[in-house]
Amino acid sequence: MRLTVLGVAILFAALAVAGGLVLIVVYRSLADAADVATSTRSQEIADALARGGLGAVQPTEMEPTDSIGIVQIVDAEGAVLAASGEHRLTRSLVSPVGAGVRYTAVDVAFPGDDTEYRATVRGVTTPDGEVLSVVVGSGEGYIHATVWTVFAVLCVVFPIILVVATVTTYQLVGRTLRPVEAIRAEVAEISRSGVARRVPVAGTDDEIDTLALTMNEMLDALAFARDQQIRFVGDSSHELRSPLVTILGLLELAVRTGEPIDSETVSTLLLPEANRLRDLVDDLLLLARADEYGLQPSLEEVDLDDIVNDEVTRLDLTTDLQIKATVLPARALGDRDQLGRVVRNLCDNAVRHARSTVALTMDVGPEWVTVSVADDGPGIPVDDRSRVFDRFVRLDDSRDRRGGTGLGLSIVDEIVRAHHGTVTVSDTAGGGCTIGVSLPRWGVHTVGSPPCSSSR
Repeated sequence: MRLTVLGVAILFAALAVAGGLVLIVVYRSLADAADVATSTRSQEIADALARGGLGAVQPTEMEPTDSIGIVQIVDAEGAVLAASGEHRLTRSLVSPVGAGVRYTAVDVAFPGDDTEYRATVRGVTTPDGEVLSVVVGSGEGYIHATVWTVFAVLCVVFPIILVVATVTTYQLVGRTLRPVEAIRAEVAEISRSGVARRVPVAGTDDEIDTLALTMNEMLDALAFARDQQIRFVGDSSHELRSPLVTILGLLELAVRTGEPIDSETVSTLLLPEANRLRDLVDDLLLLARADEYGLQPSLEEVDLDDIVNDEVTRLDLTTDLQIKATVLPARALGDRDQLGRVVRNLCDNAVRHARSTVALTMDVGPEWVTVSVADDGPGIPVDDRSRVFDRFVRLDDSRDRRGGTGLGLSIVDEIVRAHHGTVTVSDTAGGGCTIGVSLPRWGVHTVGSPPCSSSR
């Protein structure tokens, strides 16, 4: 309804302006026609007076016509020397003018007479030196009458146009917005009943169809986000429950028996489960910040080879696996703490799944530095490689060993994407899985000028 009112208001304003312009044009056209007629007649009489005086003026030149209502010849004192018809004995319509003067008088009338004229006044000198004024007037009554007639017609026609336009606009707007209202009502119903339903698409291939498709895409995204949230909350609860159950079980056992928990149980059960719980909470907080604000790494020069060497040293001290490393001097553009976490998570993932060997290799290209971590474990099927970066993902049992939070590779993916890098998953020669991370080199990509977007 508001659109209809707005449209009618705009049309009303346009019609008012158009009507005013029509009246102005009509008035000016009639006035100009009258001025042309009076100017032409006054010029003819002035020419005759200039040639031979008053006697040279032809009687026909003094007669009124449809467009000329009065003709007068006036001397310098204002006395009427000659006039048309009923105006022969009247006084001058306007004051006399000097020789060579010409002007148009508007809305002039005789005293006591309501008839108004538009008059052309010319001053001319006769052969005997007398200065006479020629006054030729056209009655303004028919001009005003015509303008008022046009105004009356417009006052009748314009309301009809407004009524027709109002009805037409209301119907057209209603017909146009009816599908939009239907979509709005459908979306409102979906928001109350759940996002499983979708907005019907009419198949008309117009803007309404585009709107419906866009709404369905939005609903798909909302449904996906909701499912992700539900799954994430459920998985988080499950992962948090496991160490908590272990810790609470041991504490309740100690309360029931009245005996303190021995140091071996603390070191082999309580402390590892507490550390696992701490790591899980840290990972959840990091991913929550990434979802809400982004990781926003502090980009600076990072010696990536130092990070890799530190991880090799850590693995040699904490695992019985064979650790192989090919380390090259390389500096990357990134956040040292976050990149250190990437390499550590990749190594922890490889250690959990390796049978005997973990290999770290570096490759330095013109624009990128690549760090690859390979294990000789069961590997990852091609169809599942994109899923390993999902949160709390569980593949087959061969890669579902105890340890970790199920969020390590998700964090790797988030950090690498925040650094505008790429992550790849491939097979290890001889069996196993290799995960490679490519990061922009320092000096090639500068702070504030990120390289191409990340991808897996």
